[in-house]
Amino acid sequence: NSPITTILRQICESYPESSCLRELLQNADDAHASEIEYVLDTDTYDDSPLIDPRLRAYHGPALLVKNNNVFTDADFASLASIGDSRKREDPASTGKYGQGFNSCFHWTDGPWILSRQWLLLLDPHREWSTDSGGPTYDILQDSLEIQNHLKTFQRAGVNASQAVDATVIRIPLRTESQAEKSKIVSRQVTIQEITKALYDLGQEIREGGMLFLRYVRKVTVKIDGSVLWEACTTGSTEEDTMAMQSVPTAFTTLYASIPNGHQADQVSKSFYITVTYVEGETPSVRKFLMQHNMVASSGDKDMDTWSRKRKLFPWAAVAAPIDHKLSSGLLFSCLRLPIENGQPVHIHGLFSIVPDRGRLSSSGQMSRDMGSQWNRFMFKTCVVSAWTNLLLARKNIAWQQDFYTLWPRLNLSQSNEPWSSLDDYIVDGCIRRNLPLWITQHECVAFKRSYFLQKGDVTELYGSAFQTIELPLVTLELPLYQKLLERASALSQEVPTLTPQTLRTFLKANDEFQQVEYYSPLLLQYCVLDFRNSPTNKEKLTLFYNEFRNIRLWPTLQGSMIALKEDPILLPRDRQESALFLGSRKCETLNLELLTRPVVELLDKHIARGSRWVRHRVISDLELDWTHIYSINPVNTRLDICARNEEKDELLRRIWGWLSAQCHKASRSPLLSMHNLDNLFLLPLKASRIRKFVCSQSTGPTLILKDADWMQELLFDGKATDTTSASLILDTEILPPEAVELLSLTAGQRSDLALATCGDLKSLLAWLVANKDFIEGIPGHQKETLVRRLNLLTLQQDRTLSDQSKCQLKQHMFQLPIFSQVTATAPYK
Repeated sequence: NSPITTILRQICESYPESSCLRELLQNADDAHASEIEYVLDTDTYDDSPLIDPRLRAYHGPALLVKNNNVFTDADFASLASIGDSRKREDPASTGKYGQGFNSCFHWTDGPWILSRQWLLLLDPHREWSTDSGGPTYDILQDSLEIQNHLKTFQRAGVNASQAVDATVIRIPLRTESQAEKSKIVSRQVTIQEITKALYDLGQEIREGGMLFLRYVRKVTVKIDGSVLWEACTTGSTEEDTMAMQSVPTAFTTLYASIPNGHQADQVSKSFYITVTYVEGETPSVRKFLMQHNMVASSGDKDMDTWSRKRKLFPWAAVAAPIDHKLSSGLLFSCLRLPIENGQPVHIHGLFSIVPDRGRLSSSGQMSRDMGSQWNRFMFKTCVVSAWTNLLLARKNIAWQQDFYTLWPRLNLSQSNEPWSSLDDYIVDGCIRRNLPLWITQHECVAFKRSYFLQKGDVTELYGSAFQTIELPLVTLELPLYQKLLERASALSQEVPTLTPQTLRTFLKANDEFQQVEYYSPLLLQYCVLDFRNSPTNKEKLTLFYNEFRNIRLWPTLQGSMIALKEDPILLPRDRQESALFLGSRKCETLNLELLTRPVVELLDKHIARGSRWVRHRVISDLELDWTHIYSINPVNTRLDICARNEEKDELLRRIWGWLSAQCHKASRSPLLSMHNLDNLFLLPLKASRIRKFVCSQSTGPTLILKDADWMQELLFDGKATDTTSASLILDTEILPPEAVELLSLTAGQRSDLALATCGDLKSLLAWLVANKDFIEGIPGHQKETLVRRLNLLTLQQDRTLSDQSKCQLKQHMFQLPIFSQVTATAPYK
């Protein structure tokens, strides 16, 4: 029974002034209009006559709002009945109270509505009319008064001579004199005020204000005849456009009938939308991925009954920016709410909100009223479903572009807000439903197919290796990783984390990755990490073998991958040894170039502990390796000496360097007791020859002649006969010094080597006898020198010789043609 002006004042007190333009946009969307135009007309119209002279006060500056749909008779009747909108009974409309239009009374005391052939002039003060609310006029009547009123609509493109196939709302700005006597709002409204409001609306639209409208696709704002700004939304593709247009149809179909309380009917729509905003000559284009989810029922009959009375339906949508990022998304209920959600997406839902649209019902409070319960249901079920489906729609490219930027932000501070736990709900759904939303370097994978790891040093070091084998590794920043562990624990689920053991299990199950093209040194290094710091005892060695015997993860010099086996594989000590034996047993020798230092150190430790599955090369291996790395041409194994391939001299030098190094490490030289090398052509001789390590007795000994030996002067002073006639002199220039020293030491301890040195009387005499023809040809003064040297050696070694040895040496000396004849008197010779 209150006066209309009192009702309108109360409505204006409930709706903030800033909501006026939004409410008119909402009305256009409810009217299924696809375009809306705001025109600030700054002109004043002085035409006469008018329907009533008092209406001249409404012919000044005004805001015109035009949409491309028409008012029905019911619409006119609804507006003429203040506060009793027909939308209360229309489940397909989203206006909450049917009073949003009346927010325009913030700016005017008498709005006008023109549509089809009808002009409604609202007069809530009954200032000039007697009709309740205001009379309606037929513009097609031949009335000069009406035509003069229609001239105030010309900025909206109205032709006064014909019916209007649109709806135009004219809001005359309240003048100072009207404000003084207004019983609705006692405040003057200026052109500057409306201009600012139009700019503010533009900022809202630019930030996504049109994203969740069902019908309106274009908004234009003008001041007089000039465009201030313009915005439109379009599907990114024809398919997207069709999906976008199907949303309102789905809404009407799903919610026009009464739900039975437990319907499973639902709608899911996903599409890309482009928002183009043009202000001046600078267009702004932003792209969003939209996900709409609608279900027929909340599953709670009482809640369904309560929500339908308030035209609240379980419809939620999420808009994710694709080409830009949001510092904080916003909440929407078709139109933007003045509420930031702190998330990287905009969230829409038909939430329970307070009348001024400033906040959600019971926001920030743990209230149990139905409005709060509805909002919690909307966020926990509908918004989570929409957001999850959006992530699923994006999953095929998320691992390339978005990563986790579109996931809920974690642990928001507004702990009592219904949207603050979205991170928990979505992570729970990903785990419980095993959704393929966890991002790897190749694709998005399901929870149970993933291997999780906290992002850090491990992922930085090994990431490229894991990528090579397409490991479904999910690396998470610490907050999200902790959230995953927390939610999995709450759901009694075990998180499948990546460890060396789980990686080995993956490789065993995917043997196609056990090929050289997928190998990475770091991959093997990670696989052995759990053994690096563990005790190296027999049990651990056996466990190591069992873990790796079925994984071809060990790179060989042949270029293949092998697994551990009963026959041990060879590990070169260093790159020099690897290169030295490159031509031999490649398929069972590890490639050091493809092993990291930690792996080599671990294998060295295992070798030191007596591992049966990996070992170093030892001297006895040379028996198998030598024919592969040093060939004699022609090969005649029955000979003890043959021509030497001088191109292989460097190889000989390196082999003897390796042999010397191995003997040096041993407590007792292996050459003393080892016979594996006996038949190998190992000893280089002068005159480009080479002999077997052990020769037959008929071959004779080989002289080891060092640079400082006294025999150098005897044999190579340039006065002796051609030294090539002196057989079996070791070519020490080819051998490294340590090898010459090793042979010299071994010669005196192992007679079967047939090696002579200048410091050993017995072996030297044997060599001289074998070369007596050569000795006979040297000059007399050198023979005298030789006699003096032999005399000196005899004196030095006399005490160490047995009588039998002395007898043998005397027989050798008798054969040497080195003694000068002093007298020929009988009986002496």
